[in-house]
Amino acid sequence: MKKCYRLIRSLLPLVGAMACSPTVVHAQSILPMNQGVAMAPDDWLVGKGRPWFYRGAPADTPSEITRREPTSDELPVVEKAKHLFSKQPGKVIALIDGREVVYEDSKAPAYEDAYLFSFSVGKTITSMAVGKAICAGKLQFSTRGDQVIPELKGKDLGAVTVVDLLKMASGMPAGGPGGTAFTPAQNKLWGEGKLNILDTLLEDRISRSDRGVFSSYKPGEVFLYKSTDPLTLGIMVGNATGVPFAQWVTENVLQAAGISQSVIIGVDKFSHVQADGNVRMLKDDWIRFAIWVKESSKEPGCFGDYVRSAMSKQISNGYSPASRKDGKQFSSYGYLTWTDNDIAPNTAWAVGWGGQRIGWNKSNDRIVIVFSNAENWMSDVYEIAKAWGQL
Repeated sequence: MKKCYRLIRSLLPLVGAMACSPTVVHAQSILPMNQGVAMAPDDWLVGKGRPWFYRGAPADTPSEITRREPTSDELPVVEKAKHLFSKQPGKVIALIDGREVVYEDSKAPAYEDAYLFSFSVGKTITSMAVGKAICAGKLQFSTRGDQVIPELKGKDLGAVTVVDLLKMASGMPAGGPGGTAFTPAQNKLWGEGKLNILDTLLEDRISRSDRGVFSSYKPGEVFLYKSTDPLTLGIMVGNATGVPFAQWVTENVLQAAGISQSVIIGVDKFSHVQADGNVRMLKDDWIRFAIWVKESSKEPGCFGDYVRSAMSKQISNGYSPASRKDGKQFSSYGYLTWTDNDIAPNTAWAVGWGGQRIGWNKSNDRIVIVFSNAENWMSDVYEIAKAWGQL
């Protein structure tokens, strides 16, 4: 009996480790990597996507962007940014103050007419579109997935509310590297136009709650960065508004931001949007979007309140980089937007794979935008954002 007891006791750590392990969906990354570094090669970063993707019209009256030379106080930060950009794999950089672009630069092939791929920066666009739907009375923070997506009835994902999805707290499994919901085989089907995003979300590996140590995660209980939550929100908004989500995004977010050229949004052939991040715009229209978000955050009323909440802590991402699976330099998450950067205090960030960033200083009107081929110099970008925001 004593031997049996000792054997059971010796196995407890192993059993505990198995219980703590998240559901393994697929370990192979469908996103480009090199020696563990997230990459965005030129053929991913620049281009117009698939022929069947949604093409949204520009605003009737594009918003104005002005440009000016840096002041004497700004010049040291600008010079530091220039030096950094010259030696790192950045493709586009912009330092903005209000509606004025103080410094910008780009490298081939990210020319003025190049369409730049959002990667997960598009999650923040999805967040803004959800906010517009809430403020239009089409959704509530408490709306459950199965209330507007009938196919989710009986699924764990169907019991999750809008606010939990916005916080990446659905309780569903984290997916593959970068939180991707698609398997490599499904990603191939996506590229061929044969994948149905809704059908993918209905799979048990995605729509069944992940397990914690003792039980399945409940909605709102834990932050797990993943594609499932924004993908679900995209379908919810489309169903709740009666407007295809790509059209809703174009008309209520990007045209409101005053984009000057058409936007390209990744959709399947069933009009479901890849709402976890598949938006392509020109550099100047990314600047317009960034400025619009900042200006919206200062407005009174429903949408201004929403944007301020989106850019503020809604759920913790751990207290140290070692404890964080994703967003290593962020201690919290807002609504599909990263918050509380360890290097640049009082900032909020739209973050995309491979070094795509839009950073907003919440104390003033300073903004930093970067599009890049690689992730491994983002600490330097945050240092620039910190210095830019302190002016």
